[in-house]
Amino acid sequence: MWLQEQGWVIRFVGETLVMRPFACLLLLFAPLFLLAQPQIAYQQPTDPSLIYRKISRADLLADIRFWRQVQEDAHVNVYHSISRQQMDALIQELTTPVTDSISQTAAIFLFSKLGAALDEGHVGLVSSRLTDSLFGESIRFPFMIKKTEADAWVISFDLSAAGRLQEDDRIITINGHSVRDLNDRYTRLFGGLPVWKAEQVAYYARKLLYLDGIRSPYTLDAVKANGEKMHYTTAGYSKQQADSINKVLQARLGNSQKPYEFRLLPDGIGYLNYRSMRNDPANPFETFLKNMFTQLKDSHANGLVIDLRDNGGGDSKLGEALLRYFNTKPYRFASGMKWKISAPYKEYLKTAKNFREADNKFYMSRPDGDMYTWVSDELVTPQPEEPFFRGKVAFLIGSRTFSSANMLADGVTTYQLARTFGEPTGEVPNDFGEMFNYMLPRTQIIARGASKMFTRANGDEKNFDPVKPDVFVKPSSAGSAEKRDAVLDSAVNWIQQKQ
Repeated sequence: MWLQEQGWVIRFVGETLVMRPFACLLLLFAPLFLLAQPQIAYQQPTDPSLIYRKISRADLLADIRFWRQVQEDAHVNVYHSISRQQMDALIQELTTPVTDSISQTAAIFLFSKLGAALDEGHVGLVSSRLTDSLFGESIRFPFMIKKTEADAWVISFDLSAAGRLQEDDRIITINGHSVRDLNDRYTRLFGGLPVWKAEQVAYYARKLLYLDGIRSPYTLDAVKANGEKMHYTTAGYSKQQADSINKVLQARLGNSQKPYEFRLLPDGIGYLNYRSMRNDPANPFETFLKNMFTQLKDSHANGLVIDLRDNGGGDSKLGEALLRYFNTKPYRFASGMKWKISAPYKEYLKTAKNFREADNKFYMSRPDGDMYTWVSDELVTPQPEEPFFRGKVAFLIGSRTFSSANMLADGVTTYQLARTFGEPTGEVPNDFGEMFNYMLPRTQIIARGASKMFTRANGDEKNFDPVKPDVFVKPSSAGSAEKRDAVLDSAVNWIQQKQ
């Protein structure tokens, strides 16, 4: 099954739990270590003394060697974006200032920078159980960040007691730190395309500030959407306040928590907000599709817009199911896959609940260092599903289109299964995935590695561009202020044009 991870996606043997950042906002208020207990290779019991004691330089260097060895053993091509010599130089640069010892928090930043140098969207901010637990109990930054700009954080929700900012207001400085400087510092902690790094900074803003020692109370310089400048101090919110905040957000977010939602727009056009490629047990995707396309038929709709702009991925088979209702052209989502056989990934598999070697015989029986290669020479010819839709279909894509949603967008664009509108996606289809977590023995930091490489639909392994839309549409700031959706408007206008 083609499953890749983004943000907080935890892959278990036989199933995948997808936790989409923009669709699971409420979970940000729970202690992070309680959200899920992921599989972790080489895990050890937590050492509470790491809260207050420093990690020696010798232990740090030993864990860097361990981190690097696991990456080299498990990765299909770990030095695809940085050479071995450049990695040596980066390690030297990061460790030279550590003359004696380092805190675990500082080590988290250091190992995140090492992972980011691999330049992969699925490898980003590392973690530890201790810091996650402390963050969960901390007084947190009381704003949810919609997006980052070069010199500002644009907010979506003001969670502070003062409540002085509104959606699309911009924060410029925090406790004397310019957001421009914070962006420069924090983007170094994430891999992938620049737009994806910016998305990750926005998503992890509260945790990054905590790790960086920028704590409550928060003194802000902000600019409201109307241009008014503000300078004031506000307190963060506590774990005890999170319950009431959750209730307010639950009411405001409403249906935005659902993985997929359909409605009819004016002029006979359907709109599918496809937020996550996960199956909703309360409304199974196959049932949802059957009802949606029946509604399109009964309403004599002449067009359908499928919005992938907030879709962080999940199960690509759901994308295949969707295509069968309007497409008969041959296609593929990926042209191939390579899977590295390694001891670290075998250790990761063994951490699964009820692990049985017989159930994982394909991987466990192969020698370490072997490379399983799968090539898709033939295209998939879909079997049409009824009620089949013959109107115009448009896809909306953007920087938050990721993982399996990115594969869907790549297949649609490459084989012209529909018209695509918006901005380039946040990920390269030549992507490294099948992620696994592993613990570094001395710092107890939890890092991530990749064991697979997926090749984009057109088979070009050397093309590291994102999926580009057929029609590029960048929302303007004026359009945002007027609550207009320029990307959706462009797709609707195309559908309304006569053939």
